[in-house]
Amino acid sequence: MKLALHSGDGWNRAWKNICVQQNIMFQEVNCYSTDIIDTLVSSHITHLMWHFDHNKPKDILMARNVLYSMQKIGIKTFPDFDTCWHFDDKVAQKYLLESIQAPLVPSFVFYEKKEAINWLRNYSNYPIVAKLRRGAGSYNVKLIKSFQQAKRYCNLMFGSGVCPTPGYFADARNKLMVAGSYENIIKRLKKAPNYFKMISNGHKNFPKEKGYVYFQKFIPGNAFDIRIAVIGNKIWSFKRKVRLGDFRASGSGMIDYDTLNLPIDLIQTAYNVSLKLKTQSIAFDFVKDFEENYFIVEISYGYVGELIFNCKGYWNEDMQFIEGHFNPIAIILEDFINEG
Repeated sequence: MKLALHSGDGWNRAWKNICVQQNIMFQEVNCYSTDIIDTLVSSHITHLMWHFDHNKPKDILMARNVLYSMQKIGIKTFPDFDTCWHFDDKVAQKYLLESIQAPLVPSFVFYEKKEAINWLRNYSNYPIVAKLRRGAGSYNVKLIKSFQQAKRYCNLMFGSGVCPTPGYFADARNKLMVAGSYENIIKRLKKAPNYFKMISNGHKNFPKEKGYVYFQKFIPGNAFDIRIAVIGNKIWSFKRKVRLGDFRASGSGMIDYDTLNLPIDLIQTAYNVSLKLKTQSIAFDFVKDFEENYFIVEISYGYVGELIFNCKGYWNEDMQFIEGHFNPIAIILEDFINEG
């Protein structure tokens, strides 16, 4: 085995640090380079890891092109095709989850304005949730309360479109509330320049989302959603509380790790879906209706590793709970190396 790691931040930097600490041989590469394929082939690379980011326009533009091309010539990749082809694309996830009969929230997509408006006119269960194909943290999720509001939304999506990148001060009130202490607020303010740079880059380089509408049935009565992450045969879970006066939990930053009372059938469902999808890493967001039925809202191969680490433990494939704190980023690296 000869491992290559993309030179970047986030998980990429974490993998590099783990390899250095554990004396795991690797070659650092720049996956943005125009000669990346020649570099990998001439270096006899057998394994490539690149955690690409939904917030980086160039990652969304070209990362999968490189990763899928590497798989075609026998280089193993993380993420592989099954793990990431649907990443940051909620419409793709709809088709995928429906194809394996996973418990997806009833979801509807239209590519013709007239068809969408006719369907919305006859929809009898408002409010309904409107989402963009792209984006994380609930920024591109709206609660549509009436047909007239839905019609205006269609006019926008089949007209000028919507930028998938949030505004500079989107969700600022919630962020300050979650920060809590003065020290934490200062820490967040120190990160502000990089955050503003990321937002500016997104506004400049991400195209507007237009030419379609995507809706999901609104499942009321949820004070939180449930994030379940699966890596190999390890399953973690935590709850994300809904924002004050809102219906959205994703990106709220309000985490509850008391999930041992979750029905084991839900943990088993998440694990079974991960097996059907053949993913190396996956996170599910679940909500519950009044009849105690759980539904998947969306999925992602990437997530905040610290939140998984802070869980009280994980369930294994036999649904036994193993207590302790485990680094999911290190486990992904270990699994990837050991798969041969």
